[in-house]
Amino acid sequence: MSRLASRVIALVGVFVLTITGLVTASVAWAAPQPEAGTVLSTTDITDRRDAKVAGAGKVIAMTYLSEDPKGQLIPVRGTVMIPAKAPRPGGWRVLGYAHGTAGLGDQCTVTGRMGFEGRYDDWLGPWLKDGYVITATEYAGIGGPGVHAYLDGEVSGKNVLDSVRAARTVVAQQGGSTSSGYITSGASQGGHASLWSASLAGTYAPELTNVGGVASSPPVNIADYFQLLRPGVPPVAVPDYVTYFSYVMAGLKVARPDLDVDSYLTPLGRKVVEDAKTLCYPNQGRATRGMNVGQLIARPFDQGPLIPALREATGVPTSGYGAPMLVQQGTLDPVSFAPLTTQFVDEMRTDGADVDFRQAQAGHGLGAWAETEALQWSNAQQWPGR
Repeated sequence: MSRLASRVIALVGVFVLTITGLVTASVAWAAPQPEAGTVLSTTDITDRRDAKVAGAGKVIAMTYLSEDPKGQLIPVRGTVMIPAKAPRPGGWRVLGYAHGTAGLGDQCTVTGRMGFEGRYDDWLGPWLKDGYVITATEYAGIGGPGVHAYLDGEVSGKNVLDSVRAARTVVAQQGGSTSSGYITSGASQGGHASLWSASLAGTYAPELTNVGGVASSPPVNIADYFQLLRPGVPPVAVPDYVTYFSYVMAGLKVARPDLDVDSYLTPLGRKVVEDAKTLCYPNQGRATRGMNVGQLIARPFDQGPLIPALREATGVPTSGYGAPMLVQQGTLDPVSFAPLTTQFVDEMRTDGADVDFRQAQAGHGLGAWAETEALQWSNAQQWPGR
């Protein structure tokens, strides 16, 4: 082979490699990026024991993408319940349901077994019978990668909104259609998540129409009373309060790994908080029976960075609500204190929120009547196409 021919072949090789590299780079650059709310998988569990709530025609377990505390998209589990009732003109309305405290561990899932012994029939059944698709998230870290950051409001709020996005895809896959309008609702931890969802709706999910939000017994301003905690205080055992405390501390450790939470805890406190990562609510309650929070604390919580970090992670915005809100509160609530909720609602109103605040002589669990009241309130709002 002549020297000229060798050079020609070499130049052709370089040209081919360059073009191949440019095409590969172009394809990589153009490849679609995963988006929040993308459905990764679905399973029809309608006939599975304990899956079906009264009024549901189909029940679909799903995995979808949503954010974790680091802002990364991860697989999150959830369940979509499609009504047996035919949709309204314009499609079924959507309820983004945020469940209450069940635990942080992977086995502490709730949404795929809401039909157990009819426990949710009185709570969520009326929504289904009225023609609402219900989408319920497990929250990031429960039954999926990572550890659940309990009461990290921004994460749970986005998890709820992404479940609404995902539910619309799931319903379409099943041959149905949904309205662009949705409402969120939840109690306790779910009330906290529902508030965050409503405050984020306009900026995080602007393609959807947030009709309103419902929050029952929401834990707001919890840093205000956690800052009173110190060694030996409180000195009495309050039923389930150690469980709640342990979940808050475990969630803070996930949300703020840079914070030395253990330095505020006694050896017993560290064990209880470590157990909270895996023990679901009933088991953690049994494991901590007879303990009091004061036993778990090694130094005052108002010293150092703990309270500012807790306030940042768990605090709820008082502004940003572009749709009406219904807040329900028990005056005898031993966990989410009525005076703190009243103060929070006053701040929301000062910041321009439209809040319907209703109180009842009740404790932390308001009962199924609260969801029935929420449904009536929801139907009175302005829905797209109405």
